[in-house]
Amino acid sequence: MRARTTTIALAACATLLLAACGGGGDELAAGDDGLTPLTVMQIPTMDAGPLHLGVEEGFFEEEGLDVEVQIAESGAAIVPSVVNQESPIGYANAVSDLQAIDQGLDVKFVANCCGVGSDPEADTSRIYVLPDSEITDIDGLADANIAVNSVNNLGDLTIKAALENNGVDTSEIEFTPMNYSDMPAALERGDVDAIWSVEPHKAISDSHGFEPLISNFVESFPDTTIGYYITSGAFAESNPEVVAAFQRAMSRSNEFATENPDRVREVIVEELELDPELVEQTNLHVFAPGLDEESIEVIGEAAVEYGMISEEPDYEEIVISPGE
Repeated sequence: MRARTTTIALAACATLLLAACGGGGDELAAGDDGLTPLTVMQIPTMDAGPLHLGVEEGFFEEEGLDVEVQIAESGAAIVPSVVNQESPIGYANAVSDLQAIDQGLDVKFVANCCGVGSDPEADTSRIYVLPDSEITDIDGLADANIAVNSVNNLGDLTIKAALENNGVDTSEIEFTPMNYSDMPAALERGDVDAIWSVEPHKAISDSHGFEPLISNFVESFPDTTIGYYITSGAFAESNPEVVAAFQRAMSRSNEFATENPDRVREVIVEELELDPELVEQTNLHVFAPGLDEESIEVIGEAAVEYGMISEEPDYEEIVISPGE
């Protein structure tokens, strides 16, 4: 079964206002084919591979779900849409999820999306400088202007943690927000000193001959899940069987993706229309089944330390453990 994928643009600010005053959840009903339609939002990166594969392989259909994948530009845009139940389930990185919860939004973690291993060479994330840059090692990043896709989020957190784990003072670093696709040109113009690239943009930076300095995911939070699928508490309360079915199918999808990395790359090329030669050079995330609750606490503690959330949440209240 092929994934039905649509691309949408979200008005995040307006949606957040609606999200803050959202009401109860609607119960989904099965269609004439016996399948329950379910919209799931993802972003246009390698993270989406297992979800697309799960649809293609029929894992969601076997659980009674007719999944439509919608693509948004960022997890920060997906969170309010999930709270409003425009998309009952969606992806965002753990920092965005915890920030939403810190703001009082009705967000629950339901399944792993993607994580980090322990090998820096296999990391999906790196900091790059020009090959002739005056910055020749990580110490030079101490007062650098580094491009990230959004400030006060996963990029800042992992960069600071990775550098500080290696003895670098990060208090003078400046972060400049811009789209990943704009970063190579900005680096070459000298607008910034360094850029943060995640796959497939990491592979693009490699193709430009940029110099990698540090693998910031692995060097900050090795063997940790950093991206999750979330839902709203209201939706989960009204549709517990749908959420449980999604969890089971997503676990199978992650297991299948882990066992079939070439299929992950193939489906990303098909669904996101990326260059096959580029995708072939990419590293893949760790795709673990289940819901990694321990990693949520690891990221939560760090997010408080770096001032990205005001306090750690009640972790038992923000997760829907598989099997509940």
